[in-house]
Amino acid sequence: MKHALNILLLILTLISCKNQSESKSELSIETAELSKEFSQPEIQQTDSIAEQWNFMVFEKGGCLGGTQYVTEKKRKIPTMVFSEKEWEKFAKNDKTELTEFLITKLSDTTKTKVHTCPFFGATNGEMAVYSLQHIHNKNWLEFSEFKEYKDREYGNATDQPQMWLQNILKNENERNKIAELYKNELKN
Repeated sequence: MKHALNILLLILTLISCKNQSESKSELSIETAELSKEFSQPEIQQTDSIAEQWNFMVFEKGGCLGGTQYVTEKKRKIPTMVFSEKEWEKFAKNDKTELTEFLITKLSDTTKTKVHTCPFFGATNGEMAVYSLQHIHNKNWLEFSEFKEYKDREYGNATDQPQMWLQNILKNENERNKIAELYKNELKN
């Protein structure tokens, strides 16, 4: 009798496990079907100018190390922002499209992950100007409209080209002047 009871318990346990296994697999199938029904569509990576820009300045960041200004002698320092492969890819976009895109960023004072050694983190608008400088091979302070800044002496950490540019970009008239100057560069 004892063996018969053990056999009966064993059979009941096996049946119970089998039913549990079947209900788990049924549950898995139902869950998969619901997931498909409510899943988000996959986002396509288009590598648009805006996506490239956001990656470079807000995700990756880096150091300008003085390379924000265009010089006669092109310096390629692998660890600096304007020497990186992302910048090279970005700069290969259509010059007119890049210029128009960057001009829309001039008023943006959002801090980026790019810093200007030895000073401060760059704003989005400031990075747009530095990028325009490289695209057009002309620094903002080389325009006759801003010649007063070209030979100006640095006063201290808050009286230097980065801060001058940030203050110019805060002024709508001055900001529009920079935008027009770089738009006019497209005609040259």
